[in-house]
Amino acid sequence: MSAETLFGKDLPLELEIGSGKARFLLAEAERNPGRLYLGLEIVEEYVLLARKKAERLGLANVRFESVDGKAFVLGRLPEGSLSGLHVFFPDPWPKVRHARRRLFDAAFAAGAARALAPGSPFRAASDDPPTWALIERTLDAEPGFVRDVAAPDWSSGTDYEAKWERAGKPIGKAIWRRR
Repeated sequence: MSAETLFGKDLPLELEIGSGKARFLLAEAERNPGRLYLGLEIVEEYVLLARKKAERLGLANVRFESVDGKAFVLGRLPEGSLSGLHVFFPDPWPKVRHARRRLFDAAFAAGAARALAPGSPFRAASDDPPTWALIERTLDAEPGFVRDVAAPDWSSGTDYEAKWERAGKPIGKAIWRRR
C-alpha cells in the first residue's frame, strides 16, 4: 500500500504502530504538512478518537486505521515505501503463552527494514525493561538496520512517556536506520 493509494499524494510516508490516542502522530502531522502519516491502532475506540482530533485540527496528511500493525508491515507495504516507522510503548505480552502476540520478532524486524527507504529511521521506546531488551536484541540483530548512536535525545511526546518521566522511571529508546 503506497502513499499515493492512501492519500492520493506521493509524499514521504511515516507509519506509527500502536498510535493509541494519537498524541505523537497528530503533533508530527501538524508540524510537517509536507509529509504523510498513518497510524495503526488495534483499539477501534482510539482510532475513532484520533480521526475526530485530526478532523478538528484540519489535518489532511494523517490517517488512522484499526489494523494489526505486524500483519500490515509484513504483508501490505512495498519495499522502501516508508520514510519513518515509530513504535512507542508496545504491549509487553510478558507471559510465554502470549509470545505470539508480541510485535518484535525477527520476521517483523526484517519486514520493517524492507519497508523503510534507505537511511530512514525506526524509532522505538518502551517503559518495560524486558520488552526494551527484546526490542534492542531484535533490531540490533537485523542486518537491514544499524543503530543511530549519534542521534540526539528525542521524545515520543506520548502520555506514557510523560507519565514515566514524571515518576522518574527509566525509558528505553533508540533510533535504528535502514542500511
